Amino acid sequence: MSAPRPTLAARAFSRFRFSVVALQWGDNLFVLLLAALWLQIPDSHDWQFAFSMISAAALILGFCWIQIATFARIRPTPQPGSFWLRILGFALVAALWFLLAHWISSGSESIPDYAYLWNSKLSPGMRITFSPARIITSLNILLDILIWAITALLLPIAIVLSTQGLRRPSWRDARRPYRRILYWVAVFAFCIVVTRLTSALVSWIPGKGVSGEVISVTLRLALAWTTDVLLWCLLLAFTAAWMEPAPAPLPFPEPVPAS
Repeated sequence: MSAPRPTLAARAFSRFRFSVVALQWGDNLFVLLLAALWLQIPDSHDWQFAFSMISAAALILGFCWIQIATFARIRPTPQPGSFWLRILGFALVAALWFLLAHWISSGSESIPDYAYLWNSKLSPGMRITFSPARIITSLNILLDILIWAITALLLPIAIVLSTQGLRRPSWRDARRPYRRILYWVAVFAFCIVVTRLTSALVSWIPGKGVSGEVISVTLRLALAWTTDVLLWCLLLAFTAAWMEPAPAPLPFPEPVPAS
């Protein structure tokens, strides 16, 4: 006989540790604060421009290190790749995601023009049903879905390259989540919840007065940041569990014969 296999939730929550959340919460926040300070660096002189470029490279390197350190704790490997190859692998995937997301998002500028054009070509009865506002909303949702799909496609690749490097990555591990419907549901649900919840918390302004609004903004940003980090780490934990092959059942110990 054999013991039951550990469930997906058990394997995922075993990776969802406080050290992972703390690393993502504290270090990413520190990098964001440094990036805000970096924006204040003047570049009117050559030495200021050089310092700005060196600082930007250090910030990017630090951000990449935080992510590969997180992925290494979420999905440890017996033989991790070279540090610089892992940094490079994550940086390439992150740059690809940023370029694709920026390119797709730039299409939203032309959506109103297309919406009014398509609405004008419809029959009078259809123009009411498919109004320009509804077409604009539908197209914006479609653009968001494309970005979320790209996120779902690149996330396992980023984890593999961040743990194994560019030399011998296991593409089989990266492809496993694609066959799981729950993986796609989890990524899309994460994107929807984070986008809507963060937007709602940031735009919500309870109370009156300058001091009350300052305290409100601080608390709402802290709550939004903490919630986003927790959901992100949870998504990483489940993604890492989906990337693993199905575990073999554990054998029951042999019964001890009665003396």
